[in-house]
This record gives sequence, C-alpha cells and structure tokens, in this order.
Amino acid sequence: MSNVQAQLEKSIFAVVKISYNTPGETPVTGGICGSAFLINDSTAITANHVLNPNNYAPNPGFKFVQYWLLSRDNSLIIPLSVVYLEPIEEIETTIIKLPDHIKCTAKISETSPNIDDPVRNYGHLINMPIKQAHWNNNLLVIDDFSLNNSSSDSTGTIVDIKNVTINANDVKLKDIKVIQPSFKANVGMSGGPLISNNKIIGMMSFGLPADEDIKDIVFAISIDKIMDRLK
Repeated sequence: MSNVQAQLEKSIFAVVKISYNTPGETPVTGGICGSAFLINDSTAITANHVLNPNNYAPNPGFKFVQYWLLSRDNSLIIPLSVVYLEPIEEIETTIIKLPDHIKCTAKISETSPNIDDPVRNYGHLINMPIKQAHWNNNLLVIDDFSLNNSSSDSTGTIVDIKNVTINANDVKLKDIKVIQPSFKANVGMSGGPLISNNKIIGMMSFGLPADEDIKDIVFAISIDKIMDRLK
C-alpha cells in the first residue's frame, strides 16, 4: 500500500450495526452494513439508505440496535447516536456530526471528472469485524476489532456521468448528477468514497439489480453536488 493510500484509509470507516433483544445477551446479531468517510475534521458522510435516522431500527425480530464507525486503519471506534445524524434524502446522503474532531486526511476534488478517468472505491464486505466486546449496563462496548479481512475495494474507469431521477423505497433522487464506474459492487460498499487522482469525486450510492447483493451496475453521487448542498 502506498503512503497516499494509507493516509486516505485514516478517513474511511466501516459502518457496523448490531441488533439484540436483551442487553447482556450473547451472541449478538449483525456486522458491517456500509461505509463512510470524512469530509472535514468534524463531519463524515454515508449513503442515506445505510444510516438513516428515520429508519434507525434493529433488524426484523429484534428490539434494540446500536451503530458504530470503525476506522479503516483499525485505530478508532466511534459509537453513534441518532443526534449525530442529519439525513438529506434528495442527495441520498446522511451527515454524521462527530462528537470529537478527527484529522481528515482525505481531499475533496475541485475538478470535474471525465469519462475514462481511472477510479478506485474503498468499501467493505458484509461480515462481523468485532473480535471482543462487553456489556456496560444497556450498551454494548467494542473492545477490539479488525477490518483487515473486510475490505471490498475495486478499481476501474468512469464509464458514464449523467443526471438521474429515482423513486425507490430506499433511494430517492431527482435530477442528481451521478458517476458510473466500470466495476461491480457489493452492498457494503454503499457510502464509501469514489477516488480519482487520490481525491474524492463521489460517494457510492445505489446499484442494479436493486434486489441483488452483488450489483452489476453501480453509481456514486457526485461529490460536488453533496458539497454544494452542505454549503
């Protein structure tokens, strides 16, 4: 891994979801459900369908749920609360206001991407990265984890850049610019950054077929549209 890639990974996270019925029970159910990344020292973003406070619910059949951000370099464990989250459905993005500042090592691209530009995605597999945890009253506390075997990164080129309108159950977009890379993707890549020339150009969002775990065609929301909306 190059030093540039190592620095980028400090700003990338796996989103982990654990569902349970009774505090103190073991084992618990869940694991990685998506990806996220820093856009500045106090803010991360992910896809709205990954971490939507309006749907901040446990898996079917369970009563309670907890979420965390786990850093790609295995150094940070950030418990999440619904008060940290702000959904912006029209750009399929959830803003995560972090409780503490973290140095952002990722850079946002200030130039427009082009067809055939090389790109890379940083994403994750849907598995359980928690190695050790304990209960503290009603909360599960992660003591140790590893993402070493959970990466789901892909490389390719940009095959299309266009505006789309979608009205699906979990993704709603109206005339929003998206970037289509050439690679396939899995569910855990949603919310991760799309990188070109070592800078973020998009956030991985939705894919087709919609009802399959492996998406043959995937799209990222253009980062300039996200940053414009945040301003």
